[in-house]
Amino acid sequence: MARLCTMYFVNQFFVGLGGEEKGDVPVGYRERAVGPARRFQELCRDSLEVAVIAYCGDNYFAEHQSEALASLLDVARKYDVKMLVAGPAFGSGRYGYACIETCHFLTASLDIPCITGMHAENPGVELYQQYKDKGVFLFPTGEAVSCMEEALSNMARFTSRLITGTSVRSARVEGYIPRGFRLDALVEKTGVERAVDILLDKLAGRPFATEIPVESLKEIPVAPPITKLKDACLALLSTAGVVPPGNPDGFRTKGNIQWRKYSIDKLNSMKDAEWGIWHGGYNTVFMQENPNYGVPLDVCREIEREGVFRKLYPYFYVTPGTGGLVSAMQAIGSEILQDMRAEGIDGALLVST
Repeated sequence: MARLCTMYFVNQFFVGLGGEEKGDVPVGYRERAVGPARRFQELCRDSLEVAVIAYCGDNYFAEHQSEALASLLDVARKYDVKMLVAGPAFGSGRYGYACIETCHFLTASLDIPCITGMHAENPGVELYQQYKDKGVFLFPTGEAVSCMEEALSNMARFTSRLITGTSVRSARVEGYIPRGFRLDALVEKTGVERAVDILLDKLAGRPFATEIPVESLKEIPVAPPITKLKDACLALLSTAGVVPPGNPDGFRTKGNIQWRKYSIDKLNSMKDAEWGIWHGGYNTVFMQENPNYGVPLDVCREIEREGVFRKLYPYFYVTPGTGGLVSAMQAIGSEILQDMRAEGIDGALLVST
């Protein structure tokens, strides 16, 4: 049997170029399978051949996603690949995001199956479940690279079966993370009978598994009040997409995964400087005319002079919030919080967009 022509996608680290210092490496490719691609090919034995390994820096993908995806598609077409394997990304959020976006784009463009893997808490998992691609299969892994062998083995076991033409079974049976929809299947019992069985098992304290799990979000406790506001340093935080002209840091208008902070040290109003608005969720004309709607610097300067609080932090924090994944926004919020604590900020004002 002819081996299936496959493209393997990794970031700059797993192709041997380096770590964070090489995060800006653009899309490239090699014809020789290295790193996880080589081991994956060994585990699949004679069922597939990694014809090309494509790579891209984590930062480059995040800041130039459209260009990166177009280049990866060109590589896939050049080698006429019939399958994509990406990762595994483990707990790396940016890498996981790139794996899912690449799988989503290539399965839509070429109608090929795509297999990847990452830790269950990786932000890429939520994106995968949001896309609901029938041709993409994401396998859970450990959080660290030390889990590589187990991760590749699970991915390879499923891939080998898929190549033989065996019908894909449910996520529960195959081991991939559920995509948010159920596969059609012939079963002996009707839906009513299955529902009653589940209820009886639950009432009797027996193990059971729902067919339609309900997603629940972790409850966030309300922060305690600032007891001495006059002694506090406050910061401004915005999801309105107010950024320097030209969007130099490459924010997305939807599904953003990064944040930045920009200086307002010598400004009394946002109108005292030039700003651009980078947001896909509202009519930005009004915000462009008066960025104080999104970053209320003018009013805050007034009450700062009145002594309502001690001082305003000389930078404002920003991340466009439209279509953001809950997991990505949680990660961004956590990073901003760490920065605020390091800077001695006592509280933040986040206004509605």
